[in-house]
Amino acid sequence: MNAKKRTPRLLTPTDVRQAATSLILTEGSTTTLIVSQFLRNQGYGLYNAELVSWLTNVAQEEGWTVTDNGMFRVYSCPSHHSLSC
Repeated sequence: MNAKKRTPRLLTPTDVRQAATSLILTEGSTTTLIVSQFLRNQGYGLYNAELVSWLTNVAQEEGWTVTDNGMFRVYSCPSHHSLSC
């Protein structure tokens, strides 16, 4: 029996924004790795360089705090923001 491969869903900047925002609101922060895994689990095909670029843009637009843990960028809401990030 041949298993058919599913075609990955096309990723957009809006998908990245929604995933990262959801993860930040749920967990308090997120990383490039977690966002990547989350989106892949949702069936999206993505390139890490593209994801990093879009996350950087979203973080700047939203005013998120961005730090580096030595392996991944960590994104979170500044402590003075409301829960809506």
